Amino acid sequence: MARPALVVRARPLDFYKRGECLRYGITAHDLGVVAQQEAHPSSHIRCACVDTTGDVAFNSPERDTRVRDEQAPEIPDYLQDTYYWAYINPRNVRLLDREIVVRTILWQQHNRLQRLAFSEIEPGQQVMQPASVYGSFGPNLARHVGPQGRVDIVDVARVQVESTTRKLAPFPWARAHHANCLDFHKGPFDAVVCYFLLHEVPDDVKRQVVNHLLRQVVPGGKVVFVDYAKPKWWHPLKLITSIVFATLEPFAKGLWRNEIRDFADDAERFDWRRETIFGDLFQKVVATRKD
Repeated sequence: MARPALVVRARPLDFYKRGECLRYGITAHDLGVVAQQEAHPSSHIRCACVDTTGDVAFNSPERDTRVRDEQAPEIPDYLQDTYYWAYINPRNVRLLDREIVVRTILWQQHNRLQRLAFSEIEPGQQVMQPASVYGSFGPNLARHVGPQGRVDIVDVARVQVESTTRKLAPFPWARAHHANCLDFHKGPFDAVVCYFLLHEVPDDVKRQVVNHLLRQVVPGGKVVFVDYAKPKWWHPLKLITSIVFATLEPFAKGLWRNEIRDFADDAERFDWRRETIFGDLFQKVVATRKD
C-alpha cells in the first residue's frame, strides 16, 4: 500500500543544516521533530525540504512532496492547448529539461543571455523568477544570489515545479512554488527575472504578467525581461524563426509587434533600458522602479 505524504513541524534550522537535510537525507528523527502521520507512523522517511516557516515535507513514492502548492492552480487553456507536449507531458519534460536543449533552441546564446540577466542582480538579494526554465538557469541563479539571499521560482505546472525542486536541492535558499505567478504575492522583491516567458503567453496575458511583475519590486528594484525580439531584416535566421513561431510558438510574434514597455500600464513609474544581441533576435529589457 502506498504511503501518504507526510508533513511535520520542525525546529528552526540555519541554512547549512537545511542544506545538509536536503543533500544527505537526514530523517525526521535526526531533526528532533515529532511526525504526525495518518498511516505507518513508524515508517522511515527521508527529509526533502525545509522552508523558512519550519515546515518540512517528506517524500512519498507517488509524488515529490518538496513541491510547495500555494492553491493548486489550474493550467491555463493556452498552456494546455499549445504547450502540453513541451511543458506538461512528464516524459517530454524529462527529455527536454537539459542544458543542451536550451543552448540549441537559443542558437548557442544561452550563456550570454544568462550573464546579461544576472548582471542586473546582486548577491544577497531577494529574487523572484516567474516560470521554470529548462537546464541550469534556476540553479545558476540560486548560486549567483547566494545563501544570504532568496530565490522564489513560480510555475503553474506541477511537473515543472517538481523538476525545478530537484535541481534546487543543493541551494536551500531557493524554493520552487506550485502557483500561478499572477497569484503569487511573497514579495516585495529586490529583483524579478523573467526569462523567456513572455513569448509563450497571449498578448493579453503578457500585459497581465508585465504589470504584476512590476508591482512586485521595491523602490529601486529591477524587473529584468530576457526574451525574443524582432530580428533585423537581413538576419539569416529570421525566416526559420518565423516558421518555428508560426508552427510551435503562436504567441511569440507579439514581441515582434510590441515593445515590452508597451504592455505596462504605469510605465512612467519606471526607468527603462533595452539592449539587443545576436542581430536583434534577443533582447534584455530592465525596468527600474523610481519610487
